[in-house]
Amino acid sequence: MAIHRRSLTVFERSIIEVRLRDGWGVSAIARALDRSRGTVSDEINRHGRALGYRAQSAAAAAQAARGRCGRRRRLAPDGAPFSQIAALVRMGWSPEQISGRRKRMEAGVEQISGLSVSHEAIYTAIYALPRGELRRELIACLRQAKPMRGRKPKGSERRGKLCNMTNIKLRPEEVEGRLIPGHWEGDLILGAGGASAIGTLVERTSRFVVLVHMPTRKADVVASAFAGALNAIPAGLRKTLTYDQGKELAQHESLARHTGMRIFFADPHAPWQRGSNENANGLLRQYFPKGTSLSGFDQADLDTVAASLNDRPRKTLDFATPNEQFTALLAAQAPENNTPGAGVRSET
Repeated sequence: MAIHRRSLTVFERSIIEVRLRDGWGVSAIARALDRSRGTVSDEINRHGRALGYRAQSAAAAAQAARGRCGRRRRLAPDGAPFSQIAALVRMGWSPEQISGRRKRMEAGVEQISGLSVSHEAIYTAIYALPRGELRRELIACLRQAKPMRGRKPKGSERRGKLCNMTNIKLRPEEVEGRLIPGHWEGDLILGAGGASAIGTLVERTSRFVVLVHMPTRKADVVASAFAGALNAIPAGLRKTLTYDQGKELAQHESLARHTGMRIFFADPHAPWQRGSNENANGLLRQYFPKGTSLSGFDQADLDTVAASLNDRPRKTLDFATPNEQFTALLAAQAPENNTPGAGVRSET
């Protein structure tokens, strides 16, 4: 029975060359090699029609052909598309934002050549880089900066007890649908040992982020700092605030009185009920890594970080930016709220 291996060996090619020189036919050579007649015929037609069959040149040509076949990498590290993508990654754009923004641009807004690739292709290209400085640099620029892709186990979180809470189940249905602006989610991100913190606020419709300097985590300080940040926003965009059950918001009733907002509390260990804020906190860890002190950042530093985050395109906004969306919301408010200087600190 003839062998049907896909490629001939150098020895077999040498036999073909010798037998052809001796005047053997294709069928006789195939029987001698225990190969199919078609395999030998194809080999001779492919590599020996013009100048006669030569085993050495045929083997070299077959090796070159194998090198050209197979799946090609779309983002070679030495190519222009990869360089363009790497520049955006260094600016803080995620692979999904890069890919999605390209699709949005193709609708006629503007053009960036060489970026029409999926976010998975970008991740693959980055993690396929050989060990070295470039690989470490680009991975460090990704949201989670993980050496390998995948999820890490989540630790438990302790919660304090609050009085007179209004549960999220009593929150108006309009909040859940994200159709009406002015509904916010809030939280703290903590520094090393929980000794320092930064307040985070996210508007649910636009995903606009406001960062608030927190001198301490005491309840009265937190309520006062959040009130100052929220009161810088037009009243029409200040309806509700959804928070977790952290004891730093023990003075939520005072915060509600000073801002005119209704405050609702999510269930324990249910981060999906405040998904926008949880997502924003994850993005902020790129600027404020876990295990580092946050006490050295003043409000000006936080405003700079918030502005950078709000200028990134978001998939959930069809790759518009939170800043673009929130600016449109501000413009829709009453004229007295659109005077020069109106708005929130993170836009300065």
